[in-house]
Amino acid sequence: MRAEAPAVSAGAQRAAVFLLGAGLQFNVLTSSFGLPFQRLSDLLPFLLIPLLGLRRAVIAEALRSAAPLAGILALVGISMVLKAHKQAGDVYLTLVLLLYTVQAFILLVLFEDTRVEDAFCAGLLAGMLGSLAVLLLSSSGLPLERFGLAVPYDAFDDELKLFVEDKLGGLWTSGNETGHVFALAGVAALILSLRYRLKVIYVLYFVALLASFPLTNNRAGLFMPLIVFALLMRRNLKTPMVLGVLGVLGILLVGWSLTGELPLPDKLAQAIEKRFGEDHNVSENFDERFLSGVTALRLVAAYPFGVGEIARREELKALTGLVTPHNGFVSLALQNGVAVALLLIAGLVRILSAPGRFGPFLFYSALFLIPSMMFEELSVNQYFLFFMAFILASLARSPGAAPLEGRGR
Repeated sequence: MRAEAPAVSAGAQRAAVFLLGAGLQFNVLTSSFGLPFQRLSDLLPFLLIPLLGLRRAVIAEALRSAAPLAGILALVGISMVLKAHKQAGDVYLTLVLLLYTVQAFILLVLFEDTRVEDAFCAGLLAGMLGSLAVLLLSSSGLPLERFGLAVPYDAFDDELKLFVEDKLGGLWTSGNETGHVFALAGVAALILSLRYRLKVIYVLYFVALLASFPLTNNRAGLFMPLIVFALLMRRNLKTPMVLGVLGVLGILLVGWSLTGELPLPDKLAQAIEKRFGEDHNVSENFDERFLSGVTALRLVAAYPFGVGEIARREELKALTGLVTPHNGFVSLALQNGVAVALLLIAGLVRILSAPGRFGPFLFYSALFLIPSMMFEELSVNQYFLFFMAFILASLARSPGAAPLEGRGR
């Protein structure tokens, strides 16, 4: 026989997990209020690790997994000591990843009760709606920085200011982050859609993602959600629906060919034309990414324990004129060392090679995480750091535990 958690305690647990999910997406800049945390999600581990971690199931699992979990945390911690350059803020993101890994381990144990997993997913989607609202408000030019709802651009150079004005980020620095953050929220939408057989959840999520596109101008973040949308809805496609969509697209193309402008709202038309119709810099863009990627790999070999966030940007700029390798795995190696990046890759391979043993949350997280990490430098984004922490934490656990439907833990 096993003692069950009291109903109130189980409800409070799910509420805390829901608020964590919402806070990860609606990730306010708490540093704007003079707090020693960059974002809301960096404060939450100090509150939720004691609340959620001091439970019988979590403690028992932590004791069983003590050796691998300690090894993972040690490798993350080593980069705080051995990275080549430690300047202002260089240690911060490493410490955040370490705390996130502990918190993610706790959540993976709690997710054996699918009600807790559902609460987390619902929180992510609720937070996304709030984040989308901030993005829409920021497009009107409101001074949201004072409320911690936007990144201050005062210290940016003129070129970077133009970039972030073209690709709005809302809560994040630019659309190159926000587009992928919203894309990764597809994990939550897909889980809830399939679990409750309500495709409308994913459809509404996808509509919200499309609504953000004219502001973020981030096409790479559309790929994985679009593929999943097509697979999810393939059985619902009827001939009249397909013909209707093709007809609308035909009208839009005819209008574009006759007038030179898409007959759509201005923002949406400009985004489509700019990112799909008038992007003539494909070759130059590829050359830049190849150059920055190869140079960054040389830095990885030169600094196997990490070079530091500020120093690696300075070195990349000095060598290539660019400040990013445009790849999250490479930037993670530069930020936290080769061992941490290899651990993340090993976790992804392990999950994708046996999806049935790890469950839908980790499997879908891996599927959505990889394409975004391949296109953008997202190892500095707390939302992506948290999902990376899930992958790292999964390495410490033995797969195959069956979900405890309807049980409190």
